[in-house]
Amino acid sequence: MPSRRLFLKHSGILLTAALLTGKFANVLAERLATHFAADDFITLYTQLIDKRTVTSSNQLNLILPEIAEDGAVVPVSITSELEGIEKLYLFADKNPTPLLAEFELTPLIAPQLTARIKLAESCNVILLAEHNGALLRTSRWVNVMRGGCGTG
Repeated sequence: MPSRRLFLKHSGILLTAALLTGKFANVLAERLATHFAADDFITLYTQLIDKRTVTSSNQLNLILPEIAEDGAVVPVSITSELEGIEKLYLFADKNPTPLLAEFELTPLIAPQLTARIKLAESCNVILLAEHNGALLRTSRWVNVMRGGCGTG
């Protein structure tokens, strides 16, 4: 009977893991649906900062082209020498879905990220960082020659 007991033990472990994973996936899906929903920038930004003070910072480097030939593929780089950054949020204030990306980081490293984003039109791209409980912000204006989010 050891094989039956072993089978039941492993089945219980797998069932528990499946249930926990399913609950976690539902919570994650709800959070993503809320944060990355099509909404206006001011509403989403206000909900995210939740009455906390936001400080402009020159210690966050947001590198974007001044002119983007095609809004569908705009290169962006984010760097900082600050240690202790827990989260980064990247917004485009005129996009139909203003939150472009959310990065959760280990506070032991200084971030260095590169990606491509979509911009619907010329707008401010805003980087918000949670650093040791404070919110730091920097932004850059990007002129888009051809829209990338369904507009032209």
